Amino acid sequence: MRLRTLAFVLIIMVLAVFLIINWTALSAETAVNLVYTEIRAPLGVIVVCAFGILFVLMAFYMMWQQASIMLDIRAAHKEARQAKALADGAENSRVIEMKELIKSRIDQLDATLSSRLETYDQELKTRNTQIDAILKQLLEEQHRFQQEATATLNTRLNELQEHVKNALPAPRAEIVEEAKKKEIFEELL
Repeated sequence: MRLRTLAFVLIIMVLAVFLIINWTALSAETAVNLVYTEIRAPLGVIVVCAFGILFVLMAFYMMWQQASIMLDIRAAHKEARQAKALADGAENSRVIEMKELIKSRIDQLDATLSSRLETYDQELKTRNTQIDAILKQLLEEQHRFQQEATATLNTRLNELQEHVKNALPAPRAEIVEEAKKKEIFEELL
């Protein structure tokens, strides 16, 4: 029990004890003036009954107040639950929106990255083709240059061999062979 309720019950008990102790004095008949008439009745009982009725009315009013406060609290609690559910729904929708936004951004980045990679791949292929063409051209030029150099070298070597052959005396075997050829040629003629 709350302290206020306990104090209220204690006051009622003290008043009840007071009424019980003084009941004979309260129930004695006296002349009671009701403004428009006068009657003979026990004044204490009338006052106690009036306070009892007032007490019942006040208790009813307090219960009615308590009930209306409870209804207001329930309504506020219900509104708070609805607001919380609405906030949770809004938060969930924001989370879903953020997920969708992040997914769309990742898809955009993926598309951009893919297009750039394709561009770089195409550019790399183009450059490789250009480099292959340049290398092929260089190899052809080198091959042509080697052929020209080989032909020039062979010509020069032949010239040099003829020059050496003409400048040097013939070897003995060749001389003997040449002499035999001359003899055979002379014999035939």
